[in-house]
Amino acid sequence: MVGRVIEPGRPGFQLRKGEEGLSIFQPEIVEPPLSEAEILNWFRPGSQALYRSVEEIEAKGLRVVPTPGEGALSQRLQDAHAEIRPGPGMTRAEFKRALLELE
Repeated sequence: MVGRVIEPGRPGFQLRKGEEGLSIFQPEIVEPPLSEAEILNWFRPGSQALYRSVEEIEAKGLRVVPTPGEGALSQRLQDAHAEIRPGPGMTRAEFKRALLELE
């Protein structure tokens, strides 16, 4: 499972202008695994986490790509950071539609 931090009342899997991918965290790839509280502690109060399986994401033609997290995050969160990115040959419009299907 991967987690995405969202603000309540806003779409959780919406690509913003200029973004190449959506930030997610892979809690199980660090030891000990990240807890939801540990992840959310680094974000605005009231933020929530949405979880999807890698298989569910890949079934939409998308990829989960490990990427370095921002330096403002703890080292554990940086190590567990990844992005949901478009599959090979996917247009931006197709990418956005596939992301919406994850809502």
